[in-house]
Amino acid sequence: MGIARVITDFLERLGGKTIEVAETPVKRLPKGKSVQERLRALKELQKEIESEKKEVEQEKEIEEILEWRKKEIQSPFAERFANAMLRYFRGPVESMASSIKGLDKDLYRANILMPPDRYVALMLGVAIFSALFGFIFAYLMYMPLGTSALIAFLGFFGGFFYMRHYPKMVWKRRVSEVERAMPYALRHMAALLSAGVGITEAILSVAKADYGAISEEFDLMLRDMRMGSSFEEALTKFDEKMGSENVSRVVKQILRAVKFGGNLSEILYKMAEDFSFEYRMKLVEYVQKVNGIAFIYMFMTIVLPTMFVVGILAGSVMARALIMPPQTLAVVMLFAFPAMSLIIVNMIKKGEPR
Repeated sequence: MGIARVITDFLERLGGKTIEVAETPVKRLPKGKSVQERLRALKELQKEIESEKKEVEQEKEIEEILEWRKKEIQSPFAERFANAMLRYFRGPVESMASSIKGLDKDLYRANILMPPDRYVALMLGVAIFSALFGFIFAYLMYMPLGTSALIAFLGFFGGFFYMRHYPKMVWKRRVSEVERAMPYALRHMAALLSAGVGITEAILSVAKADYGAISEEFDLMLRDMRMGSSFEEALTKFDEKMGSENVSRVVKQILRAVKFGGNLSEILYKMAEDFSFEYRMKLVEYVQKVNGIAFIYMFMTIVLPTMFVVGILAGSVMARALIMPPQTLAVVMLFAFPAMSLIIVNMIKKGEPR
C-alpha cells in the first residue's frame, strides 16, 4: 500500500507540472466536500467560459469593422460621398436619374464606372456644397442677405449643371487623347503586321504599351472579345464610343482590309502619316492664333486692372468720396478679372489642335 501511494503521488505531481506548462490552462473543478459547492464552482466556470466567448466575438466584430473601414477609406472620396447622399436622398435621386436622358451613355463614353443614380447623388451633393460655399462667401463679404441667397441659388444650379456636363467633358478629353496618340499606335501596329503578327496580337501589344487613353480603350476592346464579342463588334463598339471622325476612318479601313483583304500594314502606316501631317498643319494655325490672343490676354490681365484702379481712385478724388464700396472693389479685383483671364485661357485651350 505504501509503494502504491508513493507512485500515485508521483503521477499526480507529474500531471500538475504538465498542466502548468501547457499552452492553454485547463480549468478544473475544485474538490468540494458537497454537491452544492461543486455546482457553484461549475456555474462560475460556465460564466468564465461564456465571458471568454463574448470577448472573442467582440474581437472578431472589431476586426471586421476595421477591415470594412479600411476598404471604405481606400475607395475614392467621390464614391463615398455619393453613397452618403444616396442613403439620405434615395427617392429624389432615383426620380432625377430616371428623368435625365442620356446620362448612362455619357458615363459609359467617359469611362466613369458609376451607376446613374449614384452619379446623380454626387451631382446633388456638389450642387449643395456649391450653394453653401457661395452663401458663406457672400455673407463674409458683407453682402445683403438677398444677394447672398441669390449667389447660393446660382451656385447650386452652377454646380449641378457642371456635374451634368462633366462626363461629356471627360469624353471629349479622352477622344482628344486618343486622336493625339493615334499616329504612334498605328505605326506600332503597322510594324507588327509587317513582321507577320496578327491584328489581334497587334492590338494586344498596343494595349500593353504606354499610349495613354488609346491603350486603355484597346484593352477594353480585347476584354469585350474575351467575353464573346466578335472582332467586328468590338471595333464597331469602340467607334461608337469615341464618336470621332478619325477613329471612324481607322476602324472602317481595318474592317475593310480584314473582310476583303489588302496590305493592312501599309494602310495603317499611310493613315498615321496623314494624321501626323494634319496635326502639324493645325499646330501651325494654332500658333498663329495664339500670337494674336496673347496681346489681348496681357491687356486683360495687366493693363485693364491697373486702368480700372486708377479710374476708381481718380473718380473718388474728384467726387471727394468713394464711388465704389471697398467690398465691391475687392470682388472685382479678386474674381472678375481672374475670371476673364480664365475665360481667355479656356479659349486658347479649346483652340488647341487635336
